[in-house]
Amino acid sequence: MTDSGKLRDKYTGCMLGAAIGDAIGKQNEGLSRKDILSNGYVKDYGKAPTGCPGDKLRAGDYTDDTEQMILLAESLIECNGFDAGDFAERMAQWGADALADPARKALVGPSSSVAVARLNSGISWKNSGSSIPSCGSSMRAAPIGLFYTDLDEVEENAALSSIPTHNSSGAIAGAVGVAVGVRCALDAMERADMIKEICVRASKYDEGIGKNIGYAFDLRDEDADKVFEKLGTSYLADETVPSAFYCFSCYFDEPEKAIIEAVNAGGDTDSIACITGALCGARHGIDAFPERWIKGLENRDIVEHIAGKLFEKSLGMN
Repeated sequence: MTDSGKLRDKYTGCMLGAAIGDAIGKQNEGLSRKDILSNGYVKDYGKAPTGCPGDKLRAGDYTDDTEQMILLAESLIECNGFDAGDFAERMAQWGADALADPARKALVGPSSSVAVARLNSGISWKNSGSSIPSCGSSMRAAPIGLFYTDLDEVEENAALSSIPTHNSSGAIAGAVGVAVGVRCALDAMERADMIKEICVRASKYDEGIGKNIGYAFDLRDEDADKVFEKLGTSYLADETVPSAFYCFSCYFDEPEKAIIEAVNAGGDTDSIACITGALCGARHGIDAFPERWIKGLENRDIVEHIAGKLFEKSLGMN
């Protein structure tokens, strides 16, 4: 495979990895680590138990995490870069549709719900974002790291991409951390150097997030039960994002294990696994994932097509 082919493969792997992690992780969303382990590790697609936010979705279906990621990617492609106004319009329409759909309504997080209501009431995207420091802008941020090749541009646009829905310092820092992580993984940066770069850039917006990502890396050789208890696995960005980087750092060259660990972390498992999958796919490409995961994924062809368009745009091919 040519160098260009390998890089394209990483773009596809990143987008598919995020969607795969999301789709598998939805089965444990909201459950405690203890309850998950008592039921046995989830390692493949399946229906979410009754009471989980995604319990109306089919096996292999992804959640709002991937839907928002696709929305962001499509905006980047059509606008030839990040356009906050365009993205905000897409989010407003997406949110209205999702909240009107009984199968998807429960998947829309509190921050996104608030922002969508504000956007649809006519409030500018500059003032529509929720102050809740949740991970909604982190879970969708991977396309920023795919589209932009310069880390300064990745950082700047990842931060901006958070504003329409999540304007807290923690949420912004989480989005920066994920997008920068994706770009560093694409560029095959060494693990320690990668984490250092991410921490420095995320800390500009929220020192706590940067510190926690570094802490997660330092804990990479410790028992997962203890680490998730220390880091936390709630929907807050300062827990979800570091927990994803722990899974990625712990199984840096074993992507399937990294995603399985994330899926079974407890708490916001779909988002933790979505971020982990994006990082793993960006580093290893599509071969990171078992064929059964790729074949069983909802809208696989659409996700792959969008990844290909992002690749072409990043190289200025159209």
